[in-house]
Amino acid sequence: MSSGCPREAPHEPRQSLPANLPGPSTVRCNDWSQVEVAEPGAFAPALPVSVIVPYYQTHAAALPKTLAALGRQSYPRDLFEIVVVDDGSDPPLDRVPAAGPAAKLVRQERRGFGLARARNTGARAASHDILLFLDSDILVDASWVAAHARWHHVVSDALTLGLTSFVDVADLDAGAIGRRPGSLRDLVAGRPVDPPRIEDLLLRTGDLKSKDDRMFMAIVGNNFGIRREFYRQLGGSDESFTRWGYEDTELAYRAYVRGGLLVPARDAAAWHQGRWEEERHRRGSRVQHEKAAQLIAHPLFRGVRPGRVFVVPEFVVTLCADGLSAAAIVEAAATLLADRVHDLVVRIETRRESGGEVASGGEVASGEERAARLEEAFGSDPRVRISEPGGALREFPASPFHVTIPSEAIFARGLVRRLRTGLGAAAVAAATLPGGGRVSVARAWALHRAARTGGAPEDFGDARTLSAARLRIASRGEGRADPAPAARYSKRRRLLDSLRHARSPSGAWAWLKWSVHVCLRFARPSPRVRGQ
Repeated sequence: MSSGCPREAPHEPRQSLPANLPGPSTVRCNDWSQVEVAEPGAFAPALPVSVIVPYYQTHAAALPKTLAALGRQSYPRDLFEIVVVDDGSDPPLDRVPAAGPAAKLVRQERRGFGLARARNTGARAASHDILLFLDSDILVDASWVAAHARWHHVVSDALTLGLTSFVDVADLDAGAIGRRPGSLRDLVAGRPVDPPRIEDLLLRTGDLKSKDDRMFMAIVGNNFGIRREFYRQLGGSDESFTRWGYEDTELAYRAYVRGGLLVPARDAAAWHQGRWEEERHRRGSRVQHEKAAQLIAHPLFRGVRPGRVFVVPEFVVTLCADGLSAAAIVEAAATLLADRVHDLVVRIETRRESGGEVASGGEVASGEERAARLEEAFGSDPRVRISEPGGALREFPASPFHVTIPSEAIFARGLVRRLRTGLGAAAVAAATLPGGGRVSVARAWALHRAARTGGAPEDFGDARTLSAARLRIASRGEGRADPAPAARYSKRRRLLDSLRHARSPSGAWAWLKWSVHVCLRFARPSPRVRGQ
């Protein structure tokens, strides 16, 4: 059987980057210690930076102190600008407080909690390619800009995280902060301080160098840095977050899944103006949790209950349909949809060329005809897409796992679950079929990083070889595509599914009689065989 689909998951074409950008990360997993970056004492700033400070009227007393701290940076003053974004304060902020260096003021209309939108507004107004985001109630040490910027001098797809402690500085004014001698640490010494809330997660993930896929949870929006081009590739902050919470976590999730290098910049020290305990009532809010669950495909947000359909599916399963009849494709897609891993979308890749093609079962149909039949079968199902070959990463860039199944594969229910188990903590895993095709599963971060560097997913993490027999996959014979194994499995599945409706002793007895009848009917030889 000839097929126009590749026998294994194709690599996305290498993404072109502007000539003035440093190269993307090429480290394995998220081991940022492999990056050759200047030590803090040896770093020589060469690139300009934009510091973006979203503001709302509730931080009127805090903003002058924040700007005063920014005025004491060791980074050359002619190499960084400050952009203050007023999120619809009433009355509006008419000028930037004079406590710190001169800053650009940008205003936006109030449309609910506009922090995500303010970050995007500031990014558009920024003059430079290195973007540092700082909330308007955060005090930074003198090395803060340099601590972030030194990473963005050498890596184009890094997201740097500064560590923010919590301290009460209500008795200090902007002048005291701006005139401080030495480090801001000296000014807050002796005061009760709540440490950064992410220290536990940093400890569990080896400072974000492990293979733990929760590491994106460490990123906090009040103190981070990113390059403009990578921020643009991610789509910026999600402006649909119009209430407090999770807009920074969701951005960090996209950065992680798209292969960004998450770097804990411990020397980018900062202090929130106010103790953690004083804001626990607000910070403990979970009002946005259900919204975040739609966009963050991770068990921390979704759990394992079946039956839900999410905007961003956890698994993208690409099924190559070339050479298969419409009936065989429908059966294969239905088997995938019935997988124990329910949080998935099935991409049926089929070419729409007008020429006729002999498919399994002897069916002759054009690509357009077959696509039309598939759209009739699945047009109302949000978990099925009829797509041209290629482009799974572009369609679902934020889904963490991508599975590719060639047309010659015959499989039973549970394949996605078995592939995920076989993948473990590796970046990619694959099984080779007798016919030469490959069934594979890969983490999206490795696929995205491969696309940016021109490498292969296995260059950035472990690769595992799986057994087709253990995965319960067979290969269709050359020149034919017998759907009988899948069909037999479908009958078996219908019997088991019907048992769920037997909720009483009489119902169970009726099911048993019916199932015996069905099994005997399927086992009875056909009249043609009896007549031989």
